[in-house]
Amino acid sequence: MTRRAKKATSPRKGRVGATLASPSLQGRAQDIALIDHLIERIDQGGSTLVISGEPGIGKSALLDVARHRASERGFTVLGMTGVLAEVHLPFAALEQALRPLMKGAEGLVPRQRSALLAAFGMHDDAGPPDIFLVALATLSLLSERATREPLLLVADDAQWLDQATFEVLAFVSRRLSSDPIVLVVAMRDDFKSSLGDASTLRLRLSGLDQADAERLLDANAPGLPAELRSRFLREASGNPLALAELPRGERAAGDAPWLPLTDRLERAFSSRLSDLPHIAQLLLFVTAENDGTSLHEILSAAEAVLGERVGIAAIAPAVAAKLIEINGTEVRFRHPLVRSAMHQAADPATRQRIHAALAAVIHDQLDRQLWHRAAATIGPDDELAGEYDLMAARALRRGAVAMAIEVLESAARLSSTAKARGDRLLRAAELAADLGQPELMERLLRQADIDETNQLALVRIAWCREISQPPAVNDPAKILALIGFAAKAHAAGAIDLAANLLWRAAQRCWWSSASDELCTRVHDAAARLELPDGDPRLIAISAYVEPLRRGADLYLKLQGLAGTAHGDPTVASILGSTANVIGTFDIGVNFLAESSAVLRMQGRLSDLARVLFAQGWAEMEVGDWRGAMREAEESARLAEETGGLPWIAAATILKARLAGMQGNLEQSEAYAAQAEALALSIGASFLLAMLQIARGVSAIGAGRHWEAFEHLRRLFTPADPAFNFGLQFFGLADFVEAAVSSGNADEASRVLDEIERASAPTPVPWVGTMLQYGKAFLAAPEDAEPFFLQGLGLQGPGLQGPGLQGPGPAAKKWPFLRARFLLAYGGWLRRQRRSANARAPLREARDMFDALGASPWSDRAREELRASGETSRRRTEQVWDTLTPQELHIAQLAAEGLSNKEIGARLYLSHRTVGYHLHRIFSKAGITSRSGLRPVLASISRPAD
Repeated sequence: MTRRAKKATSPRKGRVGATLASPSLQGRAQDIALIDHLIERIDQGGSTLVISGEPGIGKSALLDVARHRASERGFTVLGMTGVLAEVHLPFAALEQALRPLMKGAEGLVPRQRSALLAAFGMHDDAGPPDIFLVALATLSLLSERATREPLLLVADDAQWLDQATFEVLAFVSRRLSSDPIVLVVAMRDDFKSSLGDASTLRLRLSGLDQADAERLLDANAPGLPAELRSRFLREASGNPLALAELPRGERAAGDAPWLPLTDRLERAFSSRLSDLPHIAQLLLFVTAENDGTSLHEILSAAEAVLGERVGIAAIAPAVAAKLIEINGTEVRFRHPLVRSAMHQAADPATRQRIHAALAAVIHDQLDRQLWHRAAATIGPDDELAGEYDLMAARALRRGAVAMAIEVLESAARLSSTAKARGDRLLRAAELAADLGQPELMERLLRQADIDETNQLALVRIAWCREISQPPAVNDPAKILALIGFAAKAHAAGAIDLAANLLWRAAQRCWWSSASDELCTRVHDAAARLELPDGDPRLIAISAYVEPLRRGADLYLKLQGLAGTAHGDPTVASILGSTANVIGTFDIGVNFLAESSAVLRMQGRLSDLARVLFAQGWAEMEVGDWRGAMREAEESARLAEETGGLPWIAAATILKARLAGMQGNLEQSEAYAAQAEALALSIGASFLLAMLQIARGVSAIGAGRHWEAFEHLRRLFTPADPAFNFGLQFFGLADFVEAAVSSGNADEASRVLDEIERASAPTPVPWVGTMLQYGKAFLAAPEDAEPFFLQGLGLQGPGLQGPGLQGPGPAAKKWPFLRARFLLAYGGWLRRQRRSANARAPLREARDMFDALGASPWSDRAREELRASGETSRRRTEQVWDTLTPQELHIAQLAAEGLSNKEIGARLYLSHRTVGYHLHRIFSKAGITSRSGLRPVLASISRPAD
């Protein structure tokens, strides 16, 4: 163990009874009723309540009410309390709350169990646990206990929870809807971090009204002179703590100058020190500086400071003054402001001696001991700085990145040389960049004061700033800067860093439609690194700077690299995204599925959100629309949870396109409007380009070709914010169809010629199919058939008999594009008075559209069939059409034989939530058990091989 143990049980009954009878709860009847409501409706599912307010307003009193009410109803009650002195201890508060449940850790999924034990310092064998694995382990423990009896988890003073615990609490708070768990959190008004989601209940406490305030003041300070009574009522402004404590410490204050209420309360507490013996005062100072509650530690440290024996009786006057409470072997302040007041009252020299004493008496918790050593140190201490380096490494092994940053910053303060200080601050800044905290990163870099002659350090700083920025900013100057930094890294022998910089530069080329000259410079710089041919970054750079021209060569390389990621999610992600960029979605989907599976297992949810979007886009193109919507929904949810704004927008665009292609135009436009606002806020042309493609194809499905043309032409208009050369060919088939159908064939012909030239000599199959589709639309009626036949991979001049003759392998891989090709061909045949021949492609188009759920195109195929002399019934809705993407995902996993616990681990949900969804699935499908899922799901179309 690396930190002290704390109790996490129901509150002491004596204190609860007193609290419920306390005048400080006067005027809180409505607030108490809300707590009662949450506890009484627990059978309907869990909930989160966030209580906020200024110090002393009564937040803790309400939490005690919640504990008492829950205990009366048979709840398990767990609790954690944030303490300012403990904020440097990663997962300290979480361990405090989960200690009573840790026997259940044996039943966790192995990876979750390892992550939780590593976070608590009990297990160092595994690599650094991701915070979300620890969070899922926490949710699993809570959910498992809640299957036996409902559970209340209370978090007081959340503003002082260590960062790791707060992130876990935020994760859990968003996943309680199906579990009999109530989470009640109290935090100060001025705390900036948010917790919960749109369903979270929020209660902001205000001061007591005049009558309640007068009753409370009179109960605590009867017989006050009228003038003093009026003054305290005015200054307290209904704050219960102020009404109770100001009269104790300020009776003789007279006409003191105005101070903020918090400062006035601290002064009220510290004013009691003068009446206490010297030893009692020192014990209060020790308690304030200690990051533990051990009475033995406090007495021992006081003995070390004084050089004499200190018994427990010495602390009794502080208890009598109502500044602290002793419970067995633990000492606690009656209110956090008392700790703050004691800290302020102790002079710096006294605080230094106390920290030195605490470092001497703490023997079995190395990190705590080092923290106190550093607090007692004035000036540099390289030996201690080295110990702090090791502490940072331990924090990283536990997944506490924020803690590692803080430790490295302290190590920098202890460093005796500018170089050592700068190196440590730069390492901390790199971690802050990885965490996506640019403000913290910049503060650390400003402190680093890096020597301008240290070129490699300057490059590392540039890399920090690059990866901490949103990935969708159009700024060609950044590309030039990245090329320059890569050259410096190359010169310094940092080849890996140089490759990363150029890969980022290539991505920026694609995001912002960089000039040919810039793209060539990035490509040439990468070639000079002499990376291995199979380096995924080298392949990605070629794809991002010239997706069309180099597409065919890269297609072959990617085919050869299939199965070579060897479980590395980063490599698989790079290769999968590269495949998407050049239009080889059939290859990309496999790489991306491999990457997402490993990221999911490792708990890397921010990376998973990005990869799921790319996987969903590939699945859409290869015909797995239900899988694509599933990935889009989860990507958006995880991106929102992890703060990935570009990926929220990207996933929402994917949802807009899928909804539009299925004919849900109102929902599609709602998604599109949401995504557009996000994309504009970060200046992302590539997102706007994707959005116009989504809107364009939706309009085509609705038969609004002029509207589609207006949306799609923006991709090809250089002055338009949606202009993006790298994505133009993604909308080629849509643009040509919309342009020709709206009387703009000349523009379609120009665009098609440009893309064909850029794809020479051999386009990748998807692009080649679209080129044939466009040529068929643009050709004179008598010249169109060869383009139809070539694009569909058909043999012979026409269709004979009931079916098609052997579609080529490339044509099979894009079912939506192929079905549109078949629809267009069937319509062309009918207009050529070859109705008998038209029916076969129209039937196949209808069936493919039906399988995809592309109802606007299904309807059009049926209309063409009727015009050709054949009727067909409308598509019958399938059971799985009624399931949400998440329900469908759960149903598929359950049909594969996974248990609720295994499904929950896969989807970052509690097993009870999985059970709730399965109950809904069974009801919709009209089945009673998992065995009925396979037949229900059997008819779901799969992408072509």
